[in-house]
This record gives sequence, C-alpha cells and structure tokens, in this order.
Amino acid sequence: MEIKRVFLLGFATAAMLAAAAPAGAAAGEVSFGSTPEQQRAAGEAMGKEAYLYGFPLNEFNLIRKADLKLSAPLNVLANAQQLATPAAQGVVAPNTDTLYSLAQIDLGKGPVGLKVPEMDHGLFDPRYWTFEFVEPYTNVVGYIGSRLNGSAGGTWALEWSGAKSKKALPKGVKRFKSSARRLWVIGRTLVRGNKDEAKAKKLMAQYRLGTLADLTAGKALTKPRNLTPGRPKTVEPTGLGFLDLLSAGMTDDPPPARDADIVARMRNFGIGAGLKPSTAGLPAPVLEGLAAGVDAAAASLPIEARLPILTQAKENGGWYNPSPKVGIFGTDYAMRARVALVGIGINTVEESTYPTALTDANGEMLSGANSYRMVFKRGKLPPVTGFWSVTMYDSSGYLVPNAAKIYAVGPDHPGMITRKDGSVVIVVQKSKPTEKDVNWLPAPEAGFRLNMRLYVPSKSILNGTWKPPGIEKVG
Repeated sequence: MEIKRVFLLGFATAAMLAAAAPAGAAAGEVSFGSTPEQQRAAGEAMGKEAYLYGFPLNEFNLIRKADLKLSAPLNVLANAQQLATPAAQGVVAPNTDTLYSLAQIDLGKGPVGLKVPEMDHGLFDPRYWTFEFVEPYTNVVGYIGSRLNGSAGGTWALEWSGAKSKKALPKGVKRFKSSARRLWVIGRTLVRGNKDEAKAKKLMAQYRLGTLADLTAGKALTKPRNLTPGRPKTVEPTGLGFLDLLSAGMTDDPPPARDADIVARMRNFGIGAGLKPSTAGLPAPVLEGLAAGVDAAAASLPIEARLPILTQAKENGGWYNPSPKVGIFGTDYAMRARVALVGIGINTVEESTYPTALTDANGEMLSGANSYRMVFKRGKLPPVTGFWSVTMYDSSGYLVPNAAKIYAVGPDHPGMITRKDGSVVIVVQKSKPTEKDVNWLPAPEAGFRLNMRLYVPSKSILNGTWKPPGIEKVG
C-alpha cells in the first residue's frame, strides 16, 4: 500500500514537471535555475549561442526571399547584365571579374536540370566558369564548372539525395547529388576585359534551368531572366523575432545530424522546428535573457568576425588567409557565422581562396590618408589556373566609388601594365599616380581592405609556399 502511494506521488510530480517544461523538452531535463537572475543568465547564454548558430540560416532565407521577389521565380536562373559596381550592396565583397548567375531552387518535387553550352576553350586561356551550390546552413554542396568539367559544357540533373525515388535520366545527362533540398545557386562567368563582356553574356544567355520532367519530355528548359541589380541589404530581426525566424528556417530545412547536440539544447528553450520561444511556456526571465543574448551576439559579431582577421594579418605581413574549412564548416558555428557576415556564399579553397589585407607590411591599418605600393616581382604573379585579381573594398566590404571606375587590378582588367623587367606594380592611393608603368587602384578617404581573388589556386598557394607581396607604405 505504501509503495503504491509513493508511486502515485512520483507520477503526479512528474506530470507537474512535464507541464512546466518547455515545448519539445522531456520532463525533468531542463533547469533554468531557481532565481530570476539565474533564469535570465541561462536564457542569455542560449540566446548568444543560438544567434551564432542561426545567423547564416537566417541570412540564407532573407537572401532567398529577396531573390525570389526581385530577380526570378523558383528554379529559374537570373543573369547579371553588368559587372558589380559600388551600387551592389546586397552581398558583401562582390567581385568585378565575373558576371553572376543566381537562382533559388527546390529539389523537393523532383530533380532540376542545368544545361551549359560549350564554353571558350582556348589552349592557353580557357574561360573560367562555375556554378556553386550552397545549402541553407551555408555549406557548399558542390560545383559544376571549368575546374571539374572543363569547357565542353553539358546537362546535369540536380537531384536531392533525400528524395524517395531515383529518377531515370535521359541519355547523356549527368547526375549531381545534393544533400539539401533547397539550394542557392551562384554562377560565375569570367569577363576578360570590357571588350569580352558581350561574348560572356552571349554564352550566359545559353544557360538553362528547368525540371527534369521537361528535360525528359524533350521540352526546352527555361531561359535566364535578367538579374535585378541592387538587391537590398538584409535586415535581421532582433530579439525573439530572430529566434522565430530561425525556428521557421529549421522547420523548412531540418539541421544535419551533426548538429544534434546544439539542436537538442535549443529545443529546451523552445527554439527549433515547429517551435517558438514565446509559446513554449518559458519563465519570463528566460525570455528576457534569450532576447538580450540575441541582441548582444548581434552587436559583437562584427568585432568577432574582424578581430581574428586583423590579428592574423598583423602577424603575417599584412595578409589574412582564410581557413581551409570555409564553405565546409562542420560544427564550427562561430566561424560559419563570421564568414556569413563578411562573405556569405564563399567558395571552398579548392575553387578559390581570398587573401585579405587589412594592414601594411609593418602592421599599420590601411588608410586612404596614405599611399601604398604592392610589387609582384618577375615570375611571382599568382600561380592560378582560373584567374586572379586585387580588389579594393571599404572597411565594411563594399566596393569604393571613384571617378575612374577602377575597382580591381588583374590580368583580365583591361590595361594591366607589366614593366620591362617583368614585374607588376600596383599603386594604392586616392590620386592617380604620375608614373606611367604602374597600375592604379583608387583608395577611399578612410580605412579600407584589399582582397585577392585566386581562382583555382595551385598547391603552392594552398600550402603557403607562394605568398602575396607585402603592401609597403610609401607616403
């Protein structure tokens, strides 16, 4: 009789705990603390962690929403009609070497076909082209392009590995498997100077995207639309609104299995697929802490993103070299968030790497108040198979307006000057240099950064044997 009474008491206690537990959490697994201060602290810690985890996913979805509204509907390509200018503010660090092709696709209703024409394949100067596929958590799923597929072109069926059935493919169609259902497609087609732009556009106009059903039926895939320039900057919601957006994103795109630990901990706070913290039955101090943690992490992310870059640059002659993990982040959520802030959609290093200069060779911050010189000695130009360039950005990562409309220097930018001794000199300053055998990269009034683009880099770049030259202050 006593045993039965104790059992019933324990059952009642468990029921009360379950009623008080947040939605999605098992009874007895959550302890937010016994005081309002402890509960607020628990919420704040989780808010910060959830922000770092969720910022890339939210950015992906905000970009996706804008692209679908402004440029092209689902599963349709949009081609840029001009190279990036300072008006491009929708994504940080746009390049001025390639014309972009963008699409938002969904493989949930079946494979999507991508058709690419035969590209320029000159023996010594094949045109660089690529389609990068980025999943909602901003990892790179893979590539179709000149590095892997050469210049012959072809047709690919983009297929979700989570699909219930495998579709038969028409003859000659190659299969590209994606671990994600929804993808952001970022195409890049090299422009070899102003005179080549029309030819690049003509090739891009032959890109096609459409359903495998149409492809199998012999129907023409959809022609690209014109990409609407000037996508607005993303604006993340604050506080609990950020977590609501994150939960919605996790509902549409379930996290990968490797994220199981943090996903379980977020669910204890009402964050996750099908959840909302505001309706999870959380104590008020926990909710206050969550909102405060999100906003604190949002305020500190820009500093946390730039401080490691600056530190490494000062220790490395002015240059920061991105981690080999970019684009394939695993569970390094902090790095993933930092990269999403300063260069979302970044390539993996095998496709392209981006040394970034924030200081001169002596470790002093780059400023338009000074003049600088960067010298590539004879035989020391970047060893790449794709292309290379040096681009000027302001401290926030946007192109710098200037009357000359010069935003980058490289072999594919018309008029790159090589000296008689075989060297290439880049002068970085506000005013046009008087020397005739140098290349000018106009600087802004205030601070700036320089990005090198090294597309299809050689092993000597990836292993650090080849290094960018130092940026010397000359005035």
